[in-house]
Amino acid sequence: MIIAVKRSRLLNNITLETDLKLSVLVVDDNNINRLLINKVLTRWGATADFAENGVQAVDKVTTNQNYDVVLMDVYMPEMGGIEATQVIRATPGVYFQQLPIIALTASMLSSERTQIDESGMNDFILKPFDPQKLFEKLSAYQKVQ
Repeated sequence: MIIAVKRSRLLNNITLETDLKLSVLVVDDNNINRLLINKVLTRWGATADFAENGVQAVDKVTTNQNYDVVLMDVYMPEMGGIEATQVIRATPGVYFQQLPIIALTASMLSSERTQIDESGMNDFILKPFDPQKLFEKLSAYQKVQ
């Protein structure tokens, strides 16, 4: 319990000292997950947009081309994150090849890790996510002012 309190304080210190200058597309079919991630991203100063499945994600990424990072759930109805990432990576243009895509997944079997890597995703984070780990992963894509 003491460790959790210290982590929370550390996270609060990071939040107060550092803003994330990022535009993040959050792709998750679970509304609670989207609300939770939105709350955390807003606190960090990032802007967030949302999609409920891979079809919507592909549409938003190809239409807007203004996201710095995509947080992509692996398992969703209509089109999952693996397939959506493959479609994005197959789209011609540097933006689609270099857009950082981080998998959101509840489990990480070696076969799933292989699928994530082969799809072109850059990284993964386990759900339920640790805010500090999410911050660390997202801060790697911080915009330079």
